[in-house]
Amino acid sequence: MTADVGTHAVVRFPAVRLRLPPVALPTLLLFTGAMALGTCATWLALTGGVPWWVTVPLHFAAMTGMAVVVHECAHHSAGRLTWLNSALGRLAMPFVSVVGAFPSERYLHLEQHRDPADPVRAWAVRGPAWQLPLRWLVVDVWHICAYLRRSAERPQLEVAEALAMVLLVPGVLIAVAGSGAGWSLVPVYLLPQRLALAAVTWWHDWRPRDQAPGERGYLQAHKANPALPFYRYPEAWRETKSAAAAAIAEGAGEFRVLSVGTTRPLTPRAVELTLDVPDELRSEFRFRPGQHVELRAVVDGEELHRRYAICTLPGEDSLRVAIKNSGRFSRHATTLRPGDLLDVRPPAGEPAFVPGAKHVVVLAAAAGIAPVLPVIAQALTVPRCRVTLVYINRSGEDTMFAEEVTGLARRFEGRLRVLHFRTDERDRDLWPATTARRPFQNVADVLAISDERYYPGTLCPQRLGELLDSRLHPAKVDEWVLCAPSAMSDSALDVLAEHFVPESAIRVETWCQGR
Repeated sequence: MTADVGTHAVVRFPAVRLRLPPVALPTLLLFTGAMALGTCATWLALTGGVPWWVTVPLHFAAMTGMAVVVHECAHHSAGRLTWLNSALGRLAMPFVSVVGAFPSERYLHLEQHRDPADPVRAWAVRGPAWQLPLRWLVVDVWHICAYLRRSAERPQLEVAEALAMVLLVPGVLIAVAGSGAGWSLVPVYLLPQRLALAAVTWWHDWRPRDQAPGERGYLQAHKANPALPFYRYPEAWRETKSAAAAAIAEGAGEFRVLSVGTTRPLTPRAVELTLDVPDELRSEFRFRPGQHVELRAVVDGEELHRRYAICTLPGEDSLRVAIKNSGRFSRHATTLRPGDLLDVRPPAGEPAFVPGAKHVVVLAAAAGIAPVLPVIAQALTVPRCRVTLVYINRSGEDTMFAEEVTGLARRFEGRLRVLHFRTDERDRDLWPATTARRPFQNVADVLAISDERYYPGTLCPQRLGELLDSRLHPAKVDEWVLCAPSAMSDSALDVLAEHFVPESAIRVETWCQGR
């Protein structure tokens, strides 16, 4: 890749990749079981079959289970279907809070993940020790007050639903109390719900303060992978050891001296180097799509290291990297000629493609295409897998691997859709009427050209949001791969979060500013 783009995977604890099913059966069973348990406990309490103090723990268990369901749905972990997460969350919410609405609670919870210092959480963990248990009992009231203070920046329908729930559930409780059954609400609903709410707040907000860094547990797994379903945490803990081993192996290979075989200009400022690997080193330099190599050279008397993505397509044996002239090392590397020698560390990094995905969306900007192009080609080799490439460049002249992208679109006939965004609105590709066209050779040519579309301007959050509301709706996409400058990646991640794309379905290739 370029001198400014590192494409190695950033190892996190725990490093777990998963593809959610349309419906997460364990979450659905938890909801059904909690509902059945709560119904049974209510029947026992109202018929007098057992003392009220026996049914309170049953209701407590049922409402705690409902709190887990709400939490799963808030992270879009109840399955890939957006409507299912919304429906389950709304159905479970009245068992968790007297005044809360699911969309507003989801917003507040995700904001706490984005900003751990959010004042909503601070209210439940900071204050006199004697006050904290009392605050936990009424934390949902604090949440709705905090939400209403931010309501001016929230969608009108979401605010309307929050206000409706503030009136609806308390109104129903008042009506029941007016009918003479008010005391029955205490053991059946109010008391166990308050206890469950306090327990969940203690567990999720206050308890992490007392845990040692690196301690294995739910909270550490959830912090590292918020969208990981609760039933996958044992797998997360098992992945810890392998993730640590991968981090150690990242720099374990020794540098080998390889010669430059060929060079190929990609753009006026970027070249592709082919490195000759001797037969005795071929097993050591065997690679997979999404991996990188580290190059080392002495530039102006200083030893420099830089990682580059391997841009070799599946089925090809040569080891190739793309380098853009944008730093000290890259300026040196782009002057290399066939026969020059380089110190190269063997391939490392994790594959970026999870088998089983049916629709993969790749967002790449400029040189960010280098590490993801092999991933795109690999995904297309899987029958019935589709890929949408959102590719941002200044102009066609600055577009790396333009011919390879077009070749893949034509080769796989409709399974690769490319959306080009060009920030230079004078770019000729944006005005096809001004460019010479060759005659169509066959129907495949017509279909292939229709698979590449060009749009003026960059991919701003609004335009990405419009795509997510239409052709790239989260329910239609299994995997997202981002490789762009940090500002663009962060902006895209915010938009994906607003559309409830599970974090487990997103892969971000690190864009590193180097020398």
